[in-house]
Amino acid sequence: MDLTAIRKLRSQRAWVLRALVLLLGLSWPIEAVQAQHPLQPPMTSSPHDTLSTFLTSMDEMLVQIRDEGTGERSPEGLRRLTEYDIRSRRTLDMSEVAPEARLEVSRDVQVYLYEVLSRIELPAMEEVPDDDEIEANPELDRWTLPHTEIRIRQVADGPRRGEFLFDPETVARAKGFYERTKDLPYLRQPPIENFGSFLEVYGGWNVSISVVDQLPAWMRQVAWGLAWWKWIVLFIAGLANLAVLVLVHWLTRRKGNELRSMWRYLFRLLLPITLFISAVVVVPFVLDEINVTGAVANALRLSVTTVAYLSLAWAAWLFALAIGEGIASASRIRAESLDASLIRLTAQLVGIVAAAVLVFRGASQIGIPLVGLVASISIGGLAIALAAQDTLKSLLGSLMILVDQPYRVGERIVAGKHDGVVERIGLRSTRIRQLDGNLTSIPNESMATMEVENVGRRQSIRRKTQLRIATGTSRENVEEALRIVREILADHEGMPADNPPRVYFQEFNPDSLSLVVYYWYEPPDYWAFSEFSERVNLEIIRRFAEASIQLAPPTSKMHIADESGQALDLPVQGKAPVES
Repeated sequence: MDLTAIRKLRSQRAWVLRALVLLLGLSWPIEAVQAQHPLQPPMTSSPHDTLSTFLTSMDEMLVQIRDEGTGERSPEGLRRLTEYDIRSRRTLDMSEVAPEARLEVSRDVQVYLYEVLSRIELPAMEEVPDDDEIEANPELDRWTLPHTEIRIRQVADGPRRGEFLFDPETVARAKGFYERTKDLPYLRQPPIENFGSFLEVYGGWNVSISVVDQLPAWMRQVAWGLAWWKWIVLFIAGLANLAVLVLVHWLTRRKGNELRSMWRYLFRLLLPITLFISAVVVVPFVLDEINVTGAVANALRLSVTTVAYLSLAWAAWLFALAIGEGIASASRIRAESLDASLIRLTAQLVGIVAAAVLVFRGASQIGIPLVGLVASISIGGLAIALAAQDTLKSLLGSLMILVDQPYRVGERIVAGKHDGVVERIGLRSTRIRQLDGNLTSIPNESMATMEVENVGRRQSIRRKTQLRIATGTSRENVEEALRIVREILADHEGMPADNPPRVYFQEFNPDSLSLVVYYWYEPPDYWAFSEFSERVNLEIIRRFAEASIQLAPPTSKMHIADESGQALDLPVQGKAPVES
């Protein structure tokens, strides 16, 4: 019966087609409905039982659809449909199909295999090996339908070990078998004919058949397994979905930058959450409502499953960063001397692990072998490691820094020629805001091996200076100078209790007498120390002047000569050159 005949049948019994769409295109899983005997397994102990179970269940399912009568689904009718559907599906070995695709693939295989078995010559059921023959011949573990490649094989391991099921190769080739036999006449009359073609044109349970019939003829034409109107709906739904994602992305980027670190990460969670909802709710709803079937449905469902797991991995990463920022920015962290950078790094590692677990889980659901994935990642990781040795060295250096903690964020350090305040310790580099305002990033590999002077951890600031007085100064004046300086620094501002100032007559110089002065200032506030040192200097000048103690003038001179050593007479501004 062709599509025209199906439409005539629909006009006479619309309830038949509605129930058929319910069976094969519902947006909610029919397995959730309680069957009469939900724990009773199908008969699959022999090829005879498996073939009989599949054909009988499919026949009864379509009979139930045909005999529903009123056009409205009764709970009892739906319960029976569910039971028959589960029984027929349980005769298929779906072990080599990705878990996420098994429901969709099994629905297609049910249709294809039933159509094939209704069009080819079947042996008498007594000729199919039954339980007695299996018991008499334990080595009989498979049976092939005569003159076909359709095979029923005993499951060797797993939870269904010992059952006879249509083997994975038959499941994989069911569509090909259907394509080769779809033009043959029926040899066993099914309750409803050729409903596979119907599913390509008509929509799901909530899409009225009369609405589809009112569409232009070209929109009901099938292209790549779906009617054109379904492709149009998919395209419009995709554009609307993309527009929502772009809007959410724009909002998170624009508004998120105005928030604190933790809240910025939490706000950015909106994008992966929206993507996840789209993948697990919106897209499946659209696919089921317009009844997308076949390879297109399988590809789209695997794609949205991939997107769902990747969006969850992204959300886990951002959530871990948000938690890390929240803990690192808490006021109690500094009081307990916990390192904020170490907390951030731990949060990043936790986020990476959580994201990796979700990615691996998603890969197993869509049918990517974990062994192959791990091997690929290992090989790829080795290649990346060889190509990014410096980056890996910096990562190891960052771990050494965060464990040894030679410096922390907010401390002033001197690293090589760089003197400034540490702004961030990242996975790859340390950022230092230099005293001149420039921001410098130094790889952690270098920071881990470099001699770092931590200025921020000093307990006090020490000053060492020399006072040079004239060589003709008498002993009494030298002693007076020492007394004056000691009086100025006695019990001075910021003096540590265990470090009183030290003042000594240290050295005879050719042009001066040197007094050396040491004193310490705490807390180590550099600007307060500078102000105090200024007051000390001014007081020394004043007191030395009152005591007639002269500081030694500078004795260095500049001698400018030509290549022969002769002194050059250079003009002085405003004066003519001096002739010699």
